[in-house]
Amino acid sequence: MIAGSLAKRYAKALAEAAAEANALESVGAELTRVATLWQEQPAMAQFFINPGILLSIKEQTLRSLSKRMRLSPLLARFVDLLLARDRMQALPAAAHIYADLMNKQLGRVQATATTAAPLTPKLAEGLRRRMGEVLGETVQLETRVDPAILGGIVVQVDSTVYDGSLRTQLKQLREHLLRE
Repeated sequence: MIAGSLAKRYAKALAEAAAEANALESVGAELTRVATLWQEQPAMAQFFINPGILLSIKEQTLRSLSKRMRLSPLLARFVDLLLARDRMQALPAAAHIYADLMNKQLGRVQATATTAAPLTPKLAEGLRRRMGEVLGETVQLETRVDPAILGGIVVQVDSTVYDGSLRTQLKQLREHLLRE
């Protein structure tokens, strides 16, 4: 089975169970913590996917890790299931897909705004609020700074990019002048 579709099936099942338990956000936060640890600790990831290590040792280690991280029983069962089915490598992708599913169920959308200089908190909040009005959803806004855009703003919502940067406007003007 393709890794992406596998991760999607697991993420969808977890999202459904979390929604039934009215714990979408708390499970999402825990899953993000676990996925971050997975990515920041490659030795740990290798341990759990290494076929040469006995499953019983991996299970004992995972139980200990779940207790130390204070994972909810739902998420602890989820990672236990991934381990038992030899699917731990799907964890990072499942976490990403889960976040998307959770945001969709909660009527939220993730957006990134890139500007040449940092936005003030007031401007960032105004942009977030206005985008929410236009999109009809609650917007979670991440701001970035990229001096290369010269001025203006570039906003990305999912796979759609709204480019109002000075760099792009100058490029378009140059292309227009060269055609004339």
